[in-house]
Amino acid sequence: MLIIHLKKEIDKLENTNGMETIESPNRTRASKLFWTASKTDLIELIYALHSSGAVNSAAADIKEMALAYEQMFNIDLGNYYHTFIEIRSRKSNSTKFLDSLKDSLLKRIEESDE
Repeated sequence: MLIIHLKKEIDKLENTNGMETIESPNRTRASKLFWTASKTDLIELIYALHSSGAVNSAAADIKEMALAYEQMFNIDLGNYYHTFIEIRSRKSNSTKFLDSLKDSLLKRIEESDE
């Protein structure tokens, strides 16, 4: 929240007429969402969505998706290609985060049925 506030204040200072910037509907506003799991977890999720073809009917590329998630979750993913190589090289469970997501959702479904 502090980052968002500071960005707005910087925008105000950079505005040449000293008036507050008016947000247009087409302008992307800063997201109030923050990724709190690991960067590796988010990269695993992005690659899973890309591999499934669930975004833009498989027409989106990894770079485009990574940028969108960086903006949405206020995070810098760094070298996500290298991180994917590390994910691929996991010995025991290469889809650790996805498996935990599935388990969490199944638990929630079971609890809501009770």
